Amino acid sequence: MPFVQANTHRLNYADSHPDGAPTNGHTFVFIHGLGSSQNYYYPVTPRLSEKHRCITLDTYGAARSPYTNDAISIPSIADDVISVLDAMKVPKAIAVGHSMGGLVVTELGSRYADRVQGIVAIGPTHPSEMLVTVMGKRAETVLDAGMEPMANTIPFAAVGSRSTALQKAFIRELVSGQDPKGYAALCRAIASARPSDYAAITAPFLLIAGEEDKSASMEGCQHIFAHVSSQSKSLEVLKGVGHWHCIEAGDEVGELIAKFAAGISV
Repeated sequence: MPFVQANTHRLNYADSHPDGAPTNGHTFVFIHGLGSSQNYYYPVTPRLSEKHRCITLDTYGAARSPYTNDAISIPSIADDVISVLDAMKVPKAIAVGHSMGGLVVTELGSRYADRVQGIVAIGPTHPSEMLVTVMGKRAETVLDAGMEPMANTIPFAAVGSRSTALQKAFIRELVSGQDPKGYAALCRAIASARPSDYAAITAPFLLIAGEEDKSASMEGCQHIFAHVSSQSKSLEVLKGVGHWHCIEAGDEVGELIAKFAAGISV
């Protein structure tokens, strides 16, 4: 498994174009959500990798990126992403983030505007008091009982009416494979998150929401979208889809991202 050094963290990653980005395409960097991994994006990247370079990461503390007991925050994850781009000599990228990763890409857009060509936020979470409570309880649960309680509930509670048994099995596998300590640290990062400076985001912006998403509410998605300053922004809602958009509707998400990228100059 390849690893890249990001600040003090070793992050597992995959790179669809290890010799560099194609001259006629963009470079994408993908940041997954809580309880997930880079593999969340594998239903989507084949739609993009013929023309574009796709770098997918296991966030520090998640999946195969080892957790070494460092505190984690949304800004620290964003800093790790920039460190990865530096290590791979990528001056600019289109940042794609799901759920917790949606917090990260809005952070990147507001703090690192010179490194971001565009932002795709998929079911982005907007900080709230309810999120603080939910994430606090999850952290306590996994530290006490491991990942099994999450694996037995999330694949069924967080998907939409279109979801299949195979998709639920994939989600269960992603959740089951987490280090409970790393998962708890990421829960705390979400609980302590502050809203990004949405008004500072001027890069092209695509927000993809699930019509039946109970984790990233439509109200929160609309708030983010309304406050982003980009002059080129769009909001797409996937019918019958819950919170695991790239697994539940990978082809549709891939098409939306490809269309978005086509409108951005290389």
